[in-house]
Amino acid sequence: MRGSMATGVAGLQIASRPYVTMLGPEAADRLGKFHTLECLQERGCILRYTDQGLRARVPPIIPYAPFERSRVYTASREAGSWNIDSQLAALEGRYYYGFTNGRLDEDTEGQQVRISHSDDGREWSAPASVIGGGEDTRDAYKCVGLTALGGSLYMMIRWARRVRDPNSNAVGGGYYADWHNARTYVYASHDGSAWSREATLPERVAATYETPRMTAEGRLLCVSSIDRRSGPAILLWPGSDILQTPAILPLPQPFGAKLDGGESSWYQTDDGTIVVFWRDESQSGRVWVNHSTDGGRSFSDPMISDIPDAMSRNYAGRLADGRFYLCNNANATLHNRLHLTLLIGDDGYRFDRVYILVDDPTDQRIRGLLKLQGYMYPCCLEEPDRLLVGYSVNKEDIEIGAVDVTGL
Repeated sequence: MRGSMATGVAGLQIASRPYVTMLGPEAADRLGKFHTLECLQERGCILRYTDQGLRARVPPIIPYAPFERSRVYTASREAGSWNIDSQLAALEGRYYYGFTNGRLDEDTEGQQVRISHSDDGREWSAPASVIGGGEDTRDAYKCVGLTALGGSLYMMIRWARRVRDPNSNAVGGGYYADWHNARTYVYASHDGSAWSREATLPERVAATYETPRMTAEGRLLCVSSIDRRSGPAILLWPGSDILQTPAILPLPQPFGAKLDGGESSWYQTDDGTIVVFWRDESQSGRVWVNHSTDGGRSFSDPMISDIPDAMSRNYAGRLADGRFYLCNNANATLHNRLHLTLLIGDDGYRFDRVYILVDDPTDQRIRGLLKLQGYMYPCCLEEPDRLLVGYSVNKEDIEIGAVDVTGL
């Protein structure tokens, strides 16, 4: 269903839109109380002295999941202080972590893609450059996917060129990354060291931030935006070969939303339904949801849900024990990414439990354009007894955390 507009009493324009309920009573209650208390505290208002800081409540409103953090990359002015777009993969017993590395600001010249590896997911190698990083260049690269398929690593890399805006007096001479005319390439490697470009996604593909994953019938699928970021879409491959050309399934831009960032995720339930979670850039403070019942060949129109979101990238998947999860910044306050959260449910249609993974106080050390404080842009990798979560701290440091899911 799509939102509608109708003329109401006294000529008022009455808007309506469908709504998806995915939070169970306990998860909804905890998130609501947490958000109310946090907003009061931000404005210097406390209800009782034990509420001075959300951790002061015993027990806390939202429980903390056991989360072991490790540092992958520490930002510096010399080596680049803009770091984001975490991507995780595992191949032949080794973990790989790809991310975007820039000098100071978002999407500036010389922005590159880097990769680190680890044998245990805790200790990581110094990251090597995959592409980009030149001193005298107008090229900018983004790491928008990393996966292991058929004994090889595949990385999706978005390229754009910095161009001059003649009408701008901005700092830096008015240059900007022309993502409207960018392209997304697929690179391959057998060892995570030597990479070669093997395929190019269709020109219509404007943005995607998650490597395609396999549907139940063995077809790769991922969320995207198309046509110079003018609308949402799904990319569906004919099979499991990422080097083939995917079909593009455009979706309507729903009433009251702007789903053109491509920073969205999905999973598939036991009955075959593919559920997609969309980042909304229209300031609704909510995740939008749609679904497919035919293996991804067609989708319902996206609808607003009751899942809070600070307008950030999310990651959805399935734990090894069969439960479903959504990792995001479940806070309805715009751009408040201080709390990285994990929602868990049994059937993929309702989340009954919510946990905080990390919310320790954090401050940027190096200021840059479009940088925010907090823990954001998660990417997850499921294992038998733990969930690995990669994320950016303040858009400058790169970390990974391991969640012990056995007790959740």
